[in-house]
Amino acid sequence: MRHVFVCTTEYGDHWTKTIAKKAAQVAAMSPEDRARLLNAPAEDHADGHRGLHCGLTLGGGIYEMFQQRLQAAGVDDVVVSPNACIAQHAYGCVVMVYPDGIWYRIREMADAQKILEQHLIGGKPVMELIHRRVNPPNGKGVQPPPARPAPAATTGGN
Repeated sequence: MRHVFVCTTEYGDHWTKTIAKKAAQVAAMSPEDRARLLNAPAEDHADGHRGLHCGLTLGGGIYEMFQQRLQAAGVDDVVVSPNACIAQHAYGCVVMVYPDGIWYRIREMADAQKILEQHLIGGKPVMELIHRRVNPPNGKGVQPPPARPAPAATTGGN
């Protein structure tokens, strides 16, 4: 049995007091401030807590899509639950799959569809979308993904 947690903070009635506060903050921002906040490097936000909550971006749609598509496919060994903010939305909407211990970062619905089809239905993790792996309870805790190679430098001219 897999349990999938989808970050849905601020989706629907989730954290209702927070919705009004965050909406007022975003509405009060100039377009330049909003762009600066959303595009700042993650390193500028130690806990990954910047930008809009997952439920205001993709979280609600991912949660609904997972529920509907798993039911339509007759998959009964995967439970999908909404989850509160885990302060990782600087990296995209987060979906956690247990007992696999995989946290995915999702930046568009196509990513969520790939996770659904390849991992939740097909049983094979989507390596390129893994944000973190949580080891089994053996004392080693959360490990970040391996470092990605730096893009190759381009040279000017011929």
